[in-house]
Amino acid sequence: MTRTLTQLELLTELEPVAEQNLNRHLSMAKNWHPHDYVPWDQGRNFAEMGGIDWEPAQSQLSELAKAAMVTNLLTEDNLPSYHRLIAESFSQDGAWGTWVGRWTAEENRHGTVMRDYLVVTRGVDPVALEHARMVCMTAGVQHPTGVDDNGFLPGVAYVTFQELATRVSHRNTGRVCNDAIADRMLQRISADENLH
Repeated sequence: MTRTLTQLELLTELEPVAEQNLNRHLSMAKNWHPHDYVPWDQGRNFAEMGGIDWEPAQSQLSELAKAAMVTNLLTEDNLPSYHRLIAESFSQDGAWGTWVGRWTAEENRHGTVMRDYLVVTRGVDPVALEHARMVCMTAGVQHPTGVDDNGFLPGVAYVTFQELATRVSHRNTGRVCNDAIADRMLQRISADENLH
């Protein structure tokens, strides 16, 4: 009769593999800075600071591009929920904990650069975007598998598919923006997702 490994035993057994892949990731990850992907010269004040508030005609993005950018950004904004789910499913110790922290830090860049781009270029209504962010983050995300124990294997499967899905989504969104700056930014994000 074969015995099934507990989650802790499985995590411990796979720790060397996790460490090896963490080191691989760190050696391949490209360091980049969100501010380098935002056209700051397009920025101007909103009414609160003596400028004018957002109007739909200010956006150069198509309705499709706006919907895709907002969806992608709200996905990135839910990072605290993802961090919690992954930290609970994996571990906060050793290579697993280091990976969870590094992944979280890298993913945070994605939301930062996308929000800065959208606000500076007036790509979407910043008030509606902030409202959507508050609603989305307040609700958070629940473990998608429906598994009560949020186990390690469902967590690995979820993260794997989520990274692939966001890579494809960011890349496709960059293409429909018809803006070389947005495309370059989303290619950079997509490359991170691919490496994750």
